Amino acid sequence: MLHQRLLGSADSLQRIIDIIPSPVFIKDENHKWILLNDAATRLLGGTREELLGRSDYDIFPPAQATLSWASDDEVLATGLMVESEECFTLPASGYTHTMIMRKTLLHVPPGRRFLVGVASDVTEYRNAVAENHFLSRHDGLTGLPNRVLFHETLNDAVSHGQRALDNIAVLLVDLDGFKSVNDAYGHEAGDELLRVVAGRLKGCVRNTDLVARLGGDEFGVLLRGGPALRQAAERVATNICGAIAAPVILTQTQTRISASVGITYFNNTDIRPEELIRQADLAMYSVKRSGRHGHKTYEPALEATANRQLHADLLHALARQELHVAYQPLWNPPDGLLTGYEALLRWQHAHFGDIPPRIFIPIAEQSGLISTFGAYVLRAACAAACNWPEQVRLCVNISPIQLADRQFAATVNQALADSGLAPNRLELEVTESRLTLDHEDALRQLHLLKEEGVQVAVDDFGTGAASLDMMHRFGLNRMKIDRRFISGLPADQRGYAIVRALIRLAHDLGAKVTAEGVEHMEQALCLMELGCDEMQGYLFGHPEAPQSILTSTEAPLPAMP
Repeated sequence: MLHQRLLGSADSLQRIIDIIPSPVFIKDENHKWILLNDAATRLLGGTREELLGRSDYDIFPPAQATLSWASDDEVLATGLMVESEECFTLPASGYTHTMIMRKTLLHVPPGRRFLVGVASDVTEYRNAVAENHFLSRHDGLTGLPNRVLFHETLNDAVSHGQRALDNIAVLLVDLDGFKSVNDAYGHEAGDELLRVVAGRLKGCVRNTDLVARLGGDEFGVLLRGGPALRQAAERVATNICGAIAAPVILTQTQTRISASVGITYFNNTDIRPEELIRQADLAMYSVKRSGRHGHKTYEPALEATANRQLHADLLHALARQELHVAYQPLWNPPDGLLTGYEALLRWQHAHFGDIPPRIFIPIAEQSGLISTFGAYVLRAACAAACNWPEQVRLCVNISPIQLADRQFAATVNQALADSGLAPNRLELEVTESRLTLDHEDALRQLHLLKEEGVQVAVDDFGTGAASLDMMHRFGLNRMKIDRRFISGLPADQRGYAIVRALIRLAHDLGAKVTAEGVEHMEQALCLMELGCDEMQGYLFGHPEAPQSILTSTEAPLPAMP
């Protein structure tokens, strides 16, 4: 027989390939199987006697068989090894298997050619990747898309809208009275209420619209449409307010809450998605100031009104103990080690709840309050860091306004002295896009602190022009790559090239690299391949109160495939 001439002994060849766990096959130039190992016969669902001499068209649907023959023909025509990913629905089981097929050409004298193939079943791996992708973009409690998917969809919508002249409406929905239910009846009741709200929100929009849970009791809605979008968005907001205000029957009680909704629009202008979120935030907080339970559309006049009100409240926020510091972990995934925490200022307003930093930090900077708040963060964070393992450093964001204060270095040194924290465990982060290169006093203070052992990092690296000049004149310990370059990895080829170049540049200049905004496993694996030193983002942990954070340097990381 033909296959006996391949190695001289069919039995020897059969025994060799039968010990290989992956399916192995040999075909002739007519695409017919002349040899199959045990794994291949199990996969195809027949005996060796039934399958030998047959082809893909005898087993698979025509479309699948055509694809398989196409890769066969490529091998036969070029003589090169061909690797392809193919999906097979097996008649015996009815299941679809995803296979990596590797095929190459085998020459056997005198002048005979055969095709040798090995198949790797990656079905479980592909399913696990798909499940991880889904879980990383959906809220486990409500089943809605989460903030990651919301921001990805918004970014795509804005990018497409700039090209296709689409209109986009962004609605932010914040629940009024949710905290009271949570406090009175516990988190189980709160979770039950959130699931009810999620269902009602979905009932207020079309299937093509997006409803997401952004965190806590805040939801986002993304609408697309033409010239009539404004009327449609107003109608949706009205329906949302009515749906949320209806009585809710929970396991423990019956309750009622309401919703404050902020609306803004993208109308083909050169505006970033983050600015749309900020505008919707301002409109939503305007509703809360007006008594809650309603909706309002963003307009520029809201800026001045909101700034005045929030500034007045910020003046007393520290004294009222409404400000607190949260800590987000930084990890070295290859080693599985916790390497640091970034201290983040949070504002829990007595009446409005959580005010996002994107709203109150600019107001604090404009009013000069940021220096007072910054000193508070330094004192609180340095004291907290003394309870962490010595290998875990503290990262604190510094505003340019703080650097302009000639007493800044003294403020840092006082916080270190009062807490007893070693200077080399403190890392100060300066945002690149807001760094003033000609402010010699600021650079002088950073230089003094650096000489004492304090680490200095540039935040949002790649978004401004200051970093390279600062690296040349001053030197930096670390560069943090802005999340906008991370969000599209690994598919975004331009983003990939930029991140790869930034990591190489930082390493060549003797600096470590931290990637910000790492929110799903594909990004983490890509960054590991590129040699990123450290990662930060929701994949590894949300900002937490000091009593809730991990203190072990070997706390569990998400499972790496």
